[in-house]
Amino acid sequence: MEFPAAPPTPSGSPELAELLTVLRAEAHDDTSGRPSDTALAALHVSGVLSLSVPIEYGGLGADWREANTVITALARADASVGIIVFLHYAAVSRIIAYGSEDQRKRLLTAVSHDGRIFASSWSEPGADAAKQKIATTAEQRTDGGWALNGAKTFTTSAGVADFYLVLARTDDQGGTSGNYGRTDQGIFVVDSTRPGFTAEGVLDLSGMRRSATGLIRLDNYLAEDVDVLIRSGDTPAVIGHPHTLGLTLGAVALGVAEEAHDIAIEVGRRRSLLGSPLYRHHIFELGSHLAAIRGVVDAATGTPGDRSSPALTAKVFASETAEVICRGAQELAGSAAFSRGHALNRLSQDARAITLMGPPNYLCRELVAAKLGGR
Repeated sequence: MEFPAAPPTPSGSPELAELLTVLRAEAHDDTSGRPSDTALAALHVSGVLSLSVPIEYGGLGADWREANTVITALARADASVGIIVFLHYAAVSRIIAYGSEDQRKRLLTAVSHDGRIFASSWSEPGADAAKQKIATTAEQRTDGGWALNGAKTFTTSAGVADFYLVLARTDDQGGTSGNYGRTDQGIFVVDSTRPGFTAEGVLDLSGMRRSATGLIRLDNYLAEDVDVLIRSGDTPAVIGHPHTLGLTLGAVALGVAEEAHDIAIEVGRRRSLLGSPLYRHHIFELGSHLAAIRGVVDAATGTPGDRSSPALTAKVFASETAEVICRGAQELAGSAAFSRGHALNRLSQDARAITLMGPPNYLCRELVAAKLGGR
């Protein structure tokens, strides 16, 4: 199969503009807990999914700075879809870096040619945030392949994604803990169309309510040897790999903060408050916080070498500062902004959700601090 030599990136493209229009029109409707079929169809044709896939596999070959930029644009329209795409890019980055050539051809082409969506499935009930105590198992079969059994919760894109990178225990003899995950765990590519995979519905979340975050179950799911991304040993490095590139959840928080800031300005315009020095000063404060978020998110991909520390720092600072901006915008907008259906209330809950997403902010702080301490 031949692919174009240098496809254009989707930033500013009509297809991306159409996707953003669709997302804005329905971002308030979170009753189903997932994006609509219309939104997913627009996502498939926008070029967004193949943005970071290398050109040789039919993708757009964009760098990770561009990926963060597109994630921010999506998050301004619908933070839930921004999260879905962020996690898709994270999974793609792991396949690029750690997949075999056969896996890259098969899986990355499925993204660029067929518009397949990837998700990651690490979390489990009772597991710690560092994913070092999981119950899902992968047992190697004598006749070939692996039998996967277990349940995962807080899987974003549950029932929406086509493929899942699933974390499972591969060795009961014990291993060593990494910063994130253990060396006796493996990562398996799970195809949602095969027997043994079930998406069991979405959770009723306070934030990111359209992100299809829910439960998946594996009941004697047979993964073939070609579905093993990593069997053991390198698993902690694979889990943390997207951060080394500068890919950051701070980009999602930036989109949330930009939208909240714009709403605060629009409220002032509608109420003829922009002539008030006090209101303008409040807007200035929100804008200064926003400028700081842009700076740390931009720095995440501007650092040479391993970008883990700036990417994790951007996640912490951007998400917590986005909460400050949302709260300030709500105070300017008045009591109506705290109602269930108000856009600022939704944005505030989305910003809070980002602080809790893996790695949660307290763990991000520990991971960065450990590097500073030479651990």
